[in-house]
Amino acid sequence: MAKSFQLRLDVDEWFSNINKGKTQQIKTDFDLYYFCLMMGLATKSKNNPSERCQCRDFIDYFVSDYKNQRNLIIGLLFRAELENMGISLDEKDATKKQLLKLIDPSSQTNLTDEGIDKMNAYASGGFDYLREKFGSKPYHLEDFLQSYVKILREAIDGR
Repeated sequence: MAKSFQLRLDVDEWFSNINKGKTQQIKTDFDLYYFCLMMGLATKSKNNPSERCQCRDFIDYFVSDYKNQRNLIIGLLFRAELENMGISLDEKDATKKQLLKLIDPSSQTNLTDEGIDKMNAYASGGFDYLREKFGSKPYHLEDFLQSYVKILREAIDGR
């Protein structure tokens, strides 16, 4: 059986005021996962989610809203992992070795089990980073999105 994307249970609680039940603007759990994942990839923050707290498997494929961006998301994961390991794209053998560890074009997600584990680790690390930067859980989606974009830009710019 294929590995699944995982959400930490504390993610549900932290996003509970702006989550799908109240506003219908956050449609899927993958939206929450994506917020956390992008922050983790941008900040190179990752940790093993199952060592941090309880997790739940929520899906083993990219939902339709993200399917067209799947390759971009996987590319960001690959780039973050190369940078994390200090591997340059010019190092063809090392790059290919990492590519084979993370990517499996025959799987539903195009990721190996290790690739999904890494993605889950970045989502968990990104959630920790978000909680640290926000201080308290968000109460309004619009405020969250404005702050999120600002924090993400600062992370990308290295501030």
